Formats: sequence, C-alpha cells, structure tokens
Amino acid sequence: MRRPAPLKTWLTTCLLATLLFGTAARSEAVLPKPFTATYEVTYRGMRAGQLTFKLSRDAATGHYTYETTAAPSMLARFVVSSAAVERSVMEIGPEGVRPVEWHLDDGKSGTAKDGKLHFDWAKNVATGEIEGEQISLPLEAGLQDRLSIQIDVVTSLLRGEEPGLIPLIDDNRIKRYSYTKKEAAVIETKLGKLDTVLYESTREGSNRQSRFWLVPKMEYLAARAEQVRKGKVETVMTLLSVQ
Repeated sequence: MRRPAPLKTWLTTCLLATLLFGTAARSEAVLPKPFTATYEVTYRGMRAGQLTFKLSRDAATGHYTYETTAAPSMLARFVVSSAAVERSVMEIGPEGVRPVEWHLDDGKSGTAKDGKLHFDWAKNVATGEIEGEQISLPLEAGLQDRLSIQIDVVTSLLRGEEPGLIPLIDDNRIKRYSYTKKEAAVIETKLGKLDTVLYESTREGSNRQSRFWLVPKMEYLAARAEQVRKGKVETVMTLLSVQ
C-alpha cells in the first residue's frame, strides 16, 4: 500500500506530539486529564501551519475521545485539508488504554485516503478499512491505533511505568514501537522555558525515529516533538498553547 505524503501524516505523526501528558499502580487506574493543545509545525524548515490535539471524556459512557485537526499554512494546503480530522475513541481502565473506534477523514472528496477501525475486544478482532483496503486483524494485549498509542504512553508515565514496546495497527498490519527514556533538557516554548525529559520512539527495520520532550510537571505534555528520517529532522512541532 502506498504511504501518504509526509505532510499528510500530520494527523498521525506518532507520534509527533501529543504525548500531552505520578506514580501509582495500574490497579489504581490513574487517568489523564482532558486538554486542548496547539502546536506550531514546520516541515524541513518551512512553516506548515498548526495542529490542535484535544482529549475529552464522555461522562455517560466513560469513554475518552482523542481528536486532532489541522490549520495548514498556505503552502501546506496543497497537500493537507483544513477539514482533515483524525479521531480515536477509547476506554482507560486499570489495565491501561483499549481503543474502541478509530476514524480518519482527510477532508477531501472521496474516501481513497480515509480510514476506520472497530476494535471488538469480546471477539478479539479489529475490522475496518484503510485507504480502500479491508482490514481484519487479531487483537492482542496492549494493541493500539495511531492516536490511542499516544494516550497509552501518557497513561503509563502517569502511573509511574515506562511505556516499553507497544503494538500498533498502522496501514494494514501490526507494527511494534519501542519507547526509550533519554536525557533531561530545558526546552524554550511560547509558554517559557520548560523542564523536560526526552523519549525516543523507534521501530525495528524503519529508518524513522520520533522524539518527544515531555514535561513531567504538566502531566507529560510534549513541549517539542520531532520526526527524523535517515538521520535528518523533517517535522518539528513546538507547543504554542494548552488548556
């Protein structure tokens, strides 16, 4: 399956960004707080616009919805629609994050680049369609979609645990991403200087790497995120605001 162009992967940049968010055992079910965060995005040094990430909770069902939308620059509008949206609905309990539904709409006519998944944990199967291809994959413990993985990482950190290796449905298969803690650093943002800890995300066999500078005092909000390909930084996201 042909992968989308780099700028169109904003809405799923694992990986870039929202690890927006401690210490307790999983049995205590520590939960991330709802938030809205906006980031300035550059691609290969050029301004590409803004991304907004929003986590909300439905009091009636207890489900969390995590959604990202784009406000592309004039140049980026050639490849990214301002109507594009990616959304994940998930459960968060003592055992962590379990996605329920995932949806991607690229904001353009037709559904060739859209996607949707339904996670049936009773039957242990994920079904749906991604870029016109029918998907049916067996579920496994800890399996995430392209947005819920970000909330899973945050939830682990809030509970005093390291994220480790996380399985993820991406395109038509399951991939495994490893999150590794690196050094502490002070990051300059629109909100001032923030004390952060760096985490790196890698996948065996991939030449891509994601880096996240997370702020422990702000529930592991990402002050900065980068996507690196073949050793070169391509996409950079820096925090503008958070509510």
